[in-house]
Amino acid sequence: MTKNNFISMVTLNSYVKGIVLNGYAHSIDGAPISDWQPLDQHAIAVASMGCEFGRAFGASQWGYAAGLLHDLGKARRPFQEMLAGNRRRDNNTQHAKYGAAAAFCAESLPLAFAVAGHHAGLHNVCDLQAMVADTNSSDLVRTVMPQQFSLPKENSLPTHISAENLLSLEFFTRMVFSCLIDADRLDSAFWEKLGANTVKLAASAIPLDASVLLARIIAERNRKRDANPTSPMADIRNSIFDACVSAAEKEKGFFSLTVPTGGGKTLAGMAFALAHAKRHNLRRVIVVIPYLSIIEQNAAEYRRVLDPDNKGVVLECHSSVKPRDCENDEDVSHLDFVSENWDAPVIVTTSVQFIESLFAASPSRARKLHNIANSVVIFDEVQTLPTHLLTPVLSVFRELAANYGVSVVFSSATQPAFRKSRSLPDGFEPDEIREIAPEPDAVYRTLRRVSYSFESAPLDWDTLADRLVAEPQCLCVVNLTRHARELWDKLNDRITDSKQKPIHLSSAMCPAHRLVVIRRIRRALKAGCPCRVIATQLIEAGVDVDFPAVWRAMGPLDSIVQVAGRCNREHKLADFGTVNVFKPEDNKLPGGIYSTATEQAAITLARLTDRAGDALASDPSIFADYFSALFQLSDSDQHDIQREREAFHFRTVAEKAVVIHDSGTPVVIPKGFARHVIAEIRNRAKHAPEEPRFTRDDLRRLQRYMVNTRQRDFLFFQQHQLLTPLLPNLEIFVLDCAQYNRHVGIIKPDNAPPLEDFLL
Repeated sequence: MTKNNFISMVTLNSYVKGIVLNGYAHSIDGAPISDWQPLDQHAIAVASMGCEFGRAFGASQWGYAAGLLHDLGKARRPFQEMLAGNRRRDNNTQHAKYGAAAAFCAESLPLAFAVAGHHAGLHNVCDLQAMVADTNSSDLVRTVMPQQFSLPKENSLPTHISAENLLSLEFFTRMVFSCLIDADRLDSAFWEKLGANTVKLAASAIPLDASVLLARIIAERNRKRDANPTSPMADIRNSIFDACVSAAEKEKGFFSLTVPTGGGKTLAGMAFALAHAKRHNLRRVIVVIPYLSIIEQNAAEYRRVLDPDNKGVVLECHSSVKPRDCENDEDVSHLDFVSENWDAPVIVTTSVQFIESLFAASPSRARKLHNIANSVVIFDEVQTLPTHLLTPVLSVFRELAANYGVSVVFSSATQPAFRKSRSLPDGFEPDEIREIAPEPDAVYRTLRRVSYSFESAPLDWDTLADRLVAEPQCLCVVNLTRHARELWDKLNDRITDSKQKPIHLSSAMCPAHRLVVIRRIRRALKAGCPCRVIATQLIEAGVDVDFPAVWRAMGPLDSIVQVAGRCNREHKLADFGTVNVFKPEDNKLPGGIYSTATEQAAITLARLTDRAGDALASDPSIFADYFSALFQLSDSDQHDIQREREAFHFRTVAEKAVVIHDSGTPVVIPKGFARHVIAEIRNRAKHAPEEPRFTRDDLRRLQRYMVNTRQRDFLFFQQHQLLTPLLPNLEIFVLDCAQYNRHVGIIKPDNAPPLEDFLL
């Protein structure tokens, strides 16, 4: 199939007249046939929403066509017999392939992929060809929609999409797929919930009012400024904030926001995004935060400022619950219906959610994709972008900016070297990324608040614990959850006063628990009480705490600088705060790029010799050199994803484009408010069968009480009957509450192997 064969498409009238989709789209167990959803109503509803979703990127006709075609095969007698219970499911009852074949024969490959995959997910092109090879849908099309199909005489792709650019066409296919999935799931879920053939409006219930939200952000800046008028940090933070608002008037595209830790970039970055959205009439702001950092704190802060009445302005999306893979084109996991579609004005999500959605084949992951169009994406701590995916990720960022109205902000205290170079040949041109912050180098020197000390010999936990006991207020960050637990145990044994017990913070604790712990830390620091914290690196990004002394296990250079942002943050000490960098005696590191980055950090520091501490504290230029060296050590397209994308191997791309290979399986912790939510869900399923058994709101409430477990640990808990399904046939599990410790989070029984290490 040639490139030119991809560009033809089925042209549909704006309104369907004379549609003859006889039969039903969905049935209800035990309900009379009069309560079933008519197929023509479902098709038109999905087409209408698909049209609206596609309008955001000039593809309303494509979204409309996908909606009409997707359930074409349900009009066939075998499917209707199966729906009525008079026939078993077999190859003849499958429905997705008929609409896909109609599109394929019309040489509209994007539509064919979207329709074929609306249950099972996007296919590789060879699998799509095999699916439609023996499927004759021409008679069905003529019978069902006699006037609606005609072949165009010219390219009907949106004008900004080039059929010659296969990467561009591949991503356009994903966007059409996303429109179809969201429209289909919305109508199906809405009908299932209300038992009525009514369509939810396609537009978000709460559109972005950038003017109102910007006014709230400015008011918050003014409140903070007036509360600390003499703070040495206030003037710098205000100048950064003002620069962000001014820069928002620039044309859409790529921006960098280079601000040292503690410089107020969280608030200032949002001010830029809202002002930019106001200037260019953009639809939403998406804040992408490093994997498993304390996203709930950032979301809570944005919610406090932007959504004081809790009207759903801010959506916190970090659940890693994944619906099971569907084995055929009839199945839909219930979790697929409640998966997020990012229809809120402000989204706070993780890098894993965002990046893997860009390359996803699964309907639940790809569903949200169309809502990225015409938005501002703030990629916070952008240096954490996975180096093995850098080329495909930057390629998609370029596609979003060029063809989908997206502005991207690369925000960091330690900007990586994304500009074109020998180590990154697909990087950006010098003028392609515009800096927002005023004079970053000068700001770094002005904001210096710490000095660095480097331990010459490895430290064992006992020695380190003794040093931490001597510091009433201190933070120690290590590289592994196991290390955090071991060091916390040592420190806990040394401190007998119950009011001075050390605090543990890691991803073994659920988000709600972590928030409680952070509030406790802040209260203790503010009151001047003893506060010794052992944490993994999740505390490094965006957590507003201020310690006089910090210890950091040797790690990537940017991580060392990030944790320094938790030291003397408000410049309250008479002198610099101290950041002590040490190598643990047990120097095990997370594998992959983290280990490589740690080794490169050691090389960079050794080259700087005696000026290493000063350079880390006040010279941002060292990070460009560090990241350039790091990029040379890694393959920025390790799995040839760009080649697979050009070949339209969607399923292969999804399998390869993984940020973290074992990001874990989430389990629900039945503690605190989660117990009420669990009881409510189970009660509803038992006593109110007319109500939906599990909703998106349920998932949102539960995600704060979920912890990811390594696959081996998850299987251990299953085999020892320590997990119970939240509901029958729902892929969400509740952990036995005895396996959760109020100090350190998830634990295993005493005689079991320790928990598998997580990077965080």
